[in-house]
Amino acid sequence: MISRKLVKQIEANADKLAMDVVETVKQDSRAEFYHSMPDNKYHKLVHDLYQHLGSWLQSQTWHRLRTSYERKGRERFHDGMPLDQLVFALTETKAALIDFVRGSAQGDSSERDLELELLLAVSAFFDRAIYHTVRGFEDARMTAAKNPAPPPTKQRRRTSRERQMDDDPDLFDTPVSRSGDVGESSG
Repeated sequence: MISRKLVKQIEANADKLAMDVVETVKQDSRAEFYHSMPDNKYHKLVHDLYQHLGSWLQSQTWHRLRTSYERKGRERFHDGMPLDQLVFALTETKAALIDFVRGSAQGDSSERDLELELLLAVSAFFDRAIYHTVRGFEDARMTAAKNPAPPPTKQRRRTSRERQMDDDPDLFDTPVSRSGDVGESSG
């Protein structure tokens, strides 16, 4: 059983925890992709994870976790994010949370036991989240490799006559005879 008290502390401090993670990751050279990401967008991603961690841990709906994090992995691939930087950011998010939990637990040995249970649950959650994120990322990469986007086609330059026809299609209407000869209108 995990400490509901510690989970509530995590959720109550989600904003501060997220700000710390954003600051740490954005200053680290191992996460250059995140440097260009707007702070509020990255903050929201981390904040949402911390804010809903309790429900993830208590429900242990691993199918939902798999679906959610594989989708996130595919999204990050399509964003052009390098996989190593994505994993780095997730491990920093995990490390910040573990540091917070270790610093929050106080009291007797029973509370320490609950802290240990929470740390194990958090570790299992992040291990699965990282695995499924990588799996989604790699799935998107393999799909893209099998179905590469066609190269952009070169468009030939249009002649002045073609451009004029676009402007006034009736300009070049030439009568055609019944026999198909250009210039003859009777027949």
